[in-house]
Amino acid sequence: MKTSAIKLLHVAPRARGIGGIETLLARHARTDGAHFDATQIGLFDREGRGEKHFHPQGFGWRDTPRGMRVAMRAALAPHAGSVAVWHNAWGLPWFADLDGASRRIVVLHAHRDYFADWLPALREHLDGILAVSPAIARDAAALLPDWPAERIGVLPLPIAVPAGLRANRRTSGPWVIGCAGRLARAQKRWDRLVPCVAELRRLGLDFRIEIIGDGPLRPWLEREFHGDAAVTFRGFVDPAEYWRRLATWDAALFFSDVEGGPIVMLEAMAAGVLPVYPQIGGSVGDDYAPQIDPRCHYSAGDPVAAARALHSLLALAPAERETRRVRAQALAAPHDGDGYERSFAAFVRRIAALPRSARLSTPRPARWSDALPLGAITRWFPGALWR
Repeated sequence: MKTSAIKLLHVAPRARGIGGIETLLARHARTDGAHFDATQIGLFDREGRGEKHFHPQGFGWRDTPRGMRVAMRAALAPHAGSVAVWHNAWGLPWFADLDGASRRIVVLHAHRDYFADWLPALREHLDGILAVSPAIARDAAALLPDWPAERIGVLPLPIAVPAGLRANRRTSGPWVIGCAGRLARAQKRWDRLVPCVAELRRLGLDFRIEIIGDGPLRPWLEREFHGDAAVTFRGFVDPAEYWRRLATWDAALFFSDVEGGPIVMLEAMAAGVLPVYPQIGGSVGDDYAPQIDPRCHYSAGDPVAAARALHSLLALAPAERETRRVRAQALAAPHDGDGYERSFAAFVRRIAALPRSARLSTPRPARWSDALPLGAITRWFPGALWR
């Protein structure tokens, strides 16, 4: 039964897929109904038409802002009066005057490099800011020094640990090093796995790499590791198999340039896996990795440093490694359960109860760039995305 009559509208670049934002929105699709009258709009989604509370717009790189505004006017009109939640604020400058929102919240899923240029300029559109890590919340507050603290919140990224999960690591044989997530060069930088593996071999570590996930970089990685018996690609696996595999990993590697979480790191930590994470700043990984061990937090963009950090961690005495595994599990524990849903619902209700701080949106003036295809804007005039 709903505990609130608040209408809620999520707007995101994509709401269906394998990325972090999509994973969270899939969770919202399952859980929001207990708290709100909720709907989702995916700007670039093409699948999912016919779902009652999901409206994919199917935009692509050939669409123009002018045409997108026509489509969004129709898509947003039935949801006037909602608390509108804009994920990473994508499209907000173009469509804010069309959403008819009673309150407007932006959820920041990436670190400061992503939002530093546009967040101050968009403040007049906002009533609240949610961040997926404490570091992101601190950065947002620093960019808006006079923004009321009660209007900034932190979401504890959610994981769902199976009951009775137990480690199943081998006591002999090669170390099992895990990689999981969206296999892409952009942001995730899985191309760095190749020099990392080369350095692990140079260091003489006895290991095998297990890769769970898929993405555009997988064919390239498979060619790079062709014939390498130490590297296994498992693709997507079901949740039970996923957790069974995590429980066998000794360590997990990450190479991201941009990140808010990642959720997969929290899941690995819950299974007692040692994360090896880059010092990118502003993510949950940056908050937690050094608390487990300073060696878990290596120089960003340096896969050789990642390999050396991993070698050093696995060289620890068994008791020392176990201490760090227990520490990782303790840090991940608060993310298990329904803390994410409770925090989100409480923040939405708080913002809905506060006076409106967003300026009422006046009609957005037409711009010459509105006639350009999105692909051209993204490549040659990226600043137009935020005006």
